[in-house]
Amino acid sequence: MTEAARPSTAGDPPAADALAWVDAHRAGFGWSTRAWARPWRDFVHEHPGLRVGDALELGAGPRSSLAPLLLGLAERVECSVHDGAALPAVRALNAGLLDAAQHARVHYAERDLRTLEGRWDLIAMKSVLGGVYRQHDARLADVHAALARLVEHNLKPGGWLLTLDNGRTALAPLLARRGARRNGWRLFARADLPPPAAHYGFGVLGMGSAATRWGALGARIDDLLYGGDLLLTPLARQHAVHLNVYRRPS
Repeated sequence: MTEAARPSTAGDPPAADALAWVDAHRAGFGWSTRAWARPWRDFVHEHPGLRVGDALELGAGPRSSLAPLLLGLAERVECSVHDGAALPAVRALNAGLLDAAQHARVHYAERDLRTLEGRWDLIAMKSVLGGVYRQHDARLADVHAALARLVEHNLKPGGWLLTLDNGRTALAPLLARRGARRNGWRLFARADLPPPAAHYGFGVLGMGSAATRWGALGARIDDLLYGGDLLLTPLARQHAVHLNVYRRPS
């Protein structure tokens, strides 16, 4: 059995501790943190004791990094950025969320999803596919090919690929001319992505972040939207956040 599929041992944190780790480090999601954390929390809840050796984050940025959350699942984490100029800000972001011993288990690199070399037990990325494969210069087939390549060439046997993506709900047309959406950022319906081993979705209203635009007032708006999404998520067919799980066979 590979380390990627290792069962829980006496030294592993209990499931409740794993969920507490997510709650304590959800600031790593950067914006609308409770909405983004919800599918991640559901994944952790359904995989108690999951612990791998080496994890890779693709596409960390100055406002958002999964590395602190990945430390709850992995012994060692490589936090990578697409643009090396972002590394100092990403380091500072993670240093603010981790103590010195925890941060020592993270190392940093510059990597490109499209030319990635190496193999890991777990690879995770948040809001990356929509930016790399934008509406105006890529097709869904390119997204599918990229995911297949990651699974086949960059995961160790038994490995995990976790993709967190912006979903396309009925409200998407209202945001088409705002922010990154003006630049062709791709939003995904659930069926747009390859069938995963597992899927976790959340939200309908919280498709953007009011806090990044309006500060404390925006944060209050985000809280209200999150409350609405708690009620709407079980009724919705499309969600604002998708977490898809892909596996490489052992």
